[in-house]
Amino acid sequence: RGIYFGKPRGFGTNDKGEETGFNTEIYSAAEIDRIARVAFEVARKRGGKLCSVDKANVLEASMLWRKRVTAIASEFPDVELSHMYVDNAAMQLVRNPKQFDTIVTNNIFGDILSDEASMITGSIGMLPSASVGESGPGLFEPIHGSAPDIAGQDKANPLATILSAAMLLKYGLGVESAAKRIEAAVTETLDNGFRTGDIYSPGTTLVGCKRMGEEVLKALES
Repeated sequence: RGIYFGKPRGFGTNDKGEETGFNTEIYSAAEIDRIARVAFEVARKRGGKLCSVDKANVLEASMLWRKRVTAIASEFPDVELSHMYVDNAAMQLVRNPKQFDTIVTNNIFGDILSDEASMITGSIGMLPSASVGESGPGLFEPIHGSAPDIAGQDKANPLATILSAAMLLKYGLGVESAAKRIEAAVTETLDNGFRTGDIYSPGTTLVGCKRMGEEVLKALES
């Protein structure tokens, strides 16, 4: 649940007669355990490292979060677990993003950190995403919206959508070999210097959405 859905929430008045607004950050042990297990499973399919981000030095909800994530770690001895306070995590994402493999955190911290992390790639057009649960393949889509302002102009970056398909194969369907082929094709296309406008820089080849997709397909077939 976290602070976005926790209760009580609302508006009130303090003892000075001033208007107040309040929200409740709340997680049950069962909710944390469920989230943690999904995160450990994802980490297993990646580099085997999981960083749990919280604010356990201040918040009771985070203290329980850290306690439960640590307990669930015993079920996944092959995954290396670490903990980090959210303010430090925000700094470390900018300073050295490669130190992270998989991050698990509550909804408000995740909401903020994921937007920060999106800018490391230089464009939201590069980022796939997934909403996964305990069962079912989940929902896989690029983090960006539909961009109606450039509709029909052959300007959009298709790589986030293509990489979302790779995430579906890897995390939703368990077909890792096919996912790696798609990821490798995207990397090869970028290594060959092809860029849509959102990631273009001097010395690279500016192409449209259709051409970029065609180049990825060529790399995939090769």
